[in-house]
Amino acid sequence: MSFLHVYHEADGDQPLLSTRDDERIKLELGAHQILFQSHSLPPLRSTASADEVLDEHAALIDEMRLHSGCQRIELRGMSPVYPDGQLRRELLYSESRGMGQQWHLFLHGQAIFYLHLAYRVYVVGCERGNLITIPANLPHWFDMGPQPDFVTVTLSEGHTDSLAETASDIALRFPRYESLVNDAA
Repeated sequence: MSFLHVYHEADGDQPLLSTRDDERIKLELGAHQILFQSHSLPPLRSTASADEVLDEHAALIDEMRLHSGCQRIELRGMSPVYPDGQLRRELLYSESRGMGQQWHLFLHGQAIFYLHLAYRVYVVGCERGNLITIPANLPHWFDMGPQPDFVTVTLSEGHTDSLAETASDIALRFPRYESLVNDAA
């Protein structure tokens, strides 16, 4: 499901660019100092504890820590039976800015990041094996779909996940997960 759609910020209907080519995604995002990589990862074991998952991916996590300088490591994710999943989905689907950089490595499932920069919205569909960075203060939002089912290792700076809302309604003007994933299939 890895894909990239680039829209003008004023037009969420017609993308200026659409690609499913990982190298093209890497180049387009790299032009804005956003790292995108694809790694071959084994399927996540449903019986694995959080510590086992982190141990199984230790070499890649150590490499991410070395390149990012980030010290905080978390496993994040949701399943379709997560309490208040729809509410959490809606809360994440509004433009905000993170106070520090974040690195997200998808271990399971899929989700979409929307990155607002240079009068464009970069819509990045991520799946297992994808690594994407979100620079500090970059306006963005996130859609995990109506039946969220994903797990990421997230590296971040500092001890808090401070997000500042941008008071923008831009997210409402762009296609949601359901539309984009169906189009990518």
